[in-house]
Amino acid sequence: MWKNIFTRDIQIKVGSLILAILLWFFVVTDIEYYFDLQIPLRIKGLSGEKAFNNEIPDLVTARFRGKGHTLLWANMTMPLSETGLVLDLAKTKSTQVYYLNDYFKAHPDQFILPRDYSLELIHIVEPESVWVSVERMSHKALNVKVQTDISPALGYILVGDIDVNPSQVMAHGPASLLNEMTSITVGPLKLTEVNADVLVTLPLTLEPRQLFSLDTSTVTISADIQSIGSVEFHNISIRIENVPRGVEVSVIPQLIGLEAEGGLDRLLELNPEDFTVSFDYRAHWNPDEQLYTPEAILPMGVQRVSRFIPEKIEVVQK
Repeated sequence: MWKNIFTRDIQIKVGSLILAILLWFFVVTDIEYYFDLQIPLRIKGLSGEKAFNNEIPDLVTARFRGKGHTLLWANMTMPLSETGLVLDLAKTKSTQVYYLNDYFKAHPDQFILPRDYSLELIHIVEPESVWVSVERMSHKALNVKVQTDISPALGYILVGDIDVNPSQVMAHGPASLLNEMTSITVGPLKLTEVNADVLVTLPLTLEPRQLFSLDTSTVTISADIQSIGSVEFHNISIRIENVPRGVEVSVIPQLIGLEAEGGLDRLLELNPEDFTVSFDYRAHWNPDEQLYTPEAILPMGVQRVSRFIPEKIEVVQK
């Protein structure tokens, strides 16, 4: 029985409900209301040679009077419209406080509102005033610093330095703030268990964004990650260093080999001449010893010398 009551003439009942909702909607939306809306605060008239040294609010809350359907339409379309309160700073020299309600009364033409909104601006709710401070615009090249932590996976190595491109960026902003800056920091960027080359693009910003602009909005971080390998190099000359005057020293053998470990691609690019093998006479010579392990200066991308060939050299003082 109850089922028949609810299912009988279902189309008529649904239609009646929709009609009732529409009727209610048109009634309530035709009533005049007071309501608050956020509108953009737009800036004009600021010379290209001037810059803010304080932040200006992007939005202000304004109280309007209008009918409900206008409110609904404004809420849906206002972000896409040119609505806003325009603050003309053409005559601002350094510091000035703008009382927005007084400003609006004196310059009603600076309030932009599409005609089809049919809204009346009553007053600005907040902020009641805006403090504006301007000064000379400055331009400066800042070094880009990136906080990076790149950990290669087991069996891999970072070859060379982490590359940052661009390494400098031109910044524009108030002279009193910009002149104290030398760099802009990006990151942090943390990558672990990396087994391939790194190429990452990060956003580049200088806070507060409203006060500064940059010629470049992104920075690219790249790192050369290679698998670890080993390669032998032979016929490397041994250099004797810090020998006192009047002392003659010879080394046997005069040429040495070594096995280097590091990034495999990098090792395959190297030649024996890229390694420097030396013995520091002043630091290591001992008359009671003849055999010594030399030292090596390693090219970029070489992690270590796993062994010398031969392992020891003989240093003879004549």
